[in-house]
Amino acid sequence: MKIDQVVMSGDGFYQSMAYHAYQSLPLGSFALQCILCVLSIAAGYAARHVAMGRFTVTGRWSGYVHHAVQVMGPAVVAVLTLSGFFGVGWLRGLTAYELMVLWKVLSLTLWVLVIRTVGWFFRHVLHPHEVLRIFLHLIEWSAVAVVVLTFFGLFQPITTLIQAIEFSIGEQVFKGANIVTGVLMGVVALTVAGQIADLVDRLLKRYARQSTIQGNDALILTRLFSVGLFVFTLVGVLVSSGVDLTTLAAFAGAMGIGLGFGLQEFVVNFVSGLYVLLERALKVGDYVTIDKITGRVVQMSSRAVVVRDAVGTESLIPNSSVIKGVLQNHTLSNDDFRVSFVLKIADVADYPRARELIFQSLQTSARVLPEPPGDVLIASVAASEVTLETSFWINDLQNGQKRLVSELMFDICMRFRAEGLPLASESAEAFKQPITKPVSAMA
Repeated sequence: MKIDQVVMSGDGFYQSMAYHAYQSLPLGSFALQCILCVLSIAAGYAARHVAMGRFTVTGRWSGYVHHAVQVMGPAVVAVLTLSGFFGVGWLRGLTAYELMVLWKVLSLTLWVLVIRTVGWFFRHVLHPHEVLRIFLHLIEWSAVAVVVLTFFGLFQPITTLIQAIEFSIGEQVFKGANIVTGVLMGVVALTVAGQIADLVDRLLKRYARQSTIQGNDALILTRLFSVGLFVFTLVGVLVSSGVDLTTLAAFAGAMGIGLGFGLQEFVVNFVSGLYVLLERALKVGDYVTIDKITGRVVQMSSRAVVVRDAVGTESLIPNSSVIKGVLQNHTLSNDDFRVSFVLKIADVADYPRARELIFQSLQTSARVLPEPPGDVLIASVAASEVTLETSFWINDLQNGQKRLVSELMFDICMRFRAEGLPLASESAEAFKQPITKPVSAMA
């Protein structure tokens, strides 16, 4: 008898291929094949454990291979081992019917391998965010559960039990089959919708980097597309699950009340974020000051603006605060930024020479812009010191300004020392004469 000619009778597990193999094969053959199947699966997980202990991720592609081995490694090894056992039995003259357990477990493992491969592709190649990863895991393991339950003949009894569930809330009747179908459709539909939204987001960002469209316009289109896609997907899933349109309208009304109270702040921030993008008050990459927080805008989400300051701290500022408070955008129209620092010299008569030396130092720095020109002004005059304020312009604020100021001040001080021009509270001799220590002090 061929294995595809097997006719199974009974219900549930008694209709499964596993039970039929137990009834049809000799007990020794059935037990041996079951042991070989268990050993094959165990060998897959053991091989993965060994491979993960010796595998080192060194780049992007090695990361893909690492994830592939982690996800698909056990199934691949199990398929190869089962194929080897099945091939040995075939060479010994046994038919597929006599190797029924090995053959069916091999088919089951191949299905699991295909499902896990597709799941790996969506999770690690398309790079979805964490919520989509969770949905993809749910879909993947649901498919695996369906395959395993079908192999043991338990899928049909479970679906029959679910179909028997029925209850009502008001005039709306809910059935178990509709609920499960709706949940599965919702997970699949929202996963597909989320992946499409994520793909559109990446394409728009790529076009924005190529100056095809502005970055703010890309963010606006992404948010509107994502919200519209998820709303239509959710409505479609609810309608296809048997939810009446009247009930759906009542639910939408209740949702509106909930938005008016519990989700009010979220809606305010979402609308404020759209307004900021439309007004073009700031964009990703701008150097801003919001609520006494100064730094570069690194992200603009639906709820908040992320600002990274000079020490690397990232602050999440709600979009509503950007609208209500004072926003200082230091790079709104262009990237030019004014930097200033002060130096104190001893005599006001040295101002012209000090000014010339400072300009010479500014001209040696590649980061200092020639236009608009810098300036050196007298900020204040006292009995023993004259405060000079040096200002200049840069257009690469992302590289910081403290290191540049430090380098310029060092260079200026060295020029002052070479010319014998004293700073405040210092004499000219302090620049000209080297400092020596008494022999007794050195001892």
